[in-house]
Amino acid sequence: MKMCKAQSTLEYALLVGVVVAVLLGMQNYLKRSMQGRLMVVADEIGDPYSPGQTKRHEEMTTESDTVEHITSGTGGTTRTVVTGGKQTMTSKRELGPLEDEKWYNQE
Repeated sequence: MKMCKAQSTLEYALLVGVVVAVLLGMQNYLKRSMQGRLMVVADEIGDPYSPGQTKRHEEMTTESDTVEHITSGTGGTTRTVVTGGKQTMTSKRELGPLEDEKWYNQE
């Protein structure tokens, strides 16, 4: 009977060990998912901006093969057809370091 109790204790210890190992293995995935969710919420609030510290550069490139403009009739009906078009927008935003903020190191 004593051997049976020891075997049960050993099985429970192994089960707890496996659960702890799985949780430790999933730690990075959980951390990344929480950081991703935090980033989504922060992006919904808005872009970070600080006067004098924010630098933004946007560049838009448009290429089109065929452009057709048709204006006709009363009421100014306008139809524009673009075929084979491609539009690319590149946006880069940089925010200066927190230490450069005027309000950061006020004592």
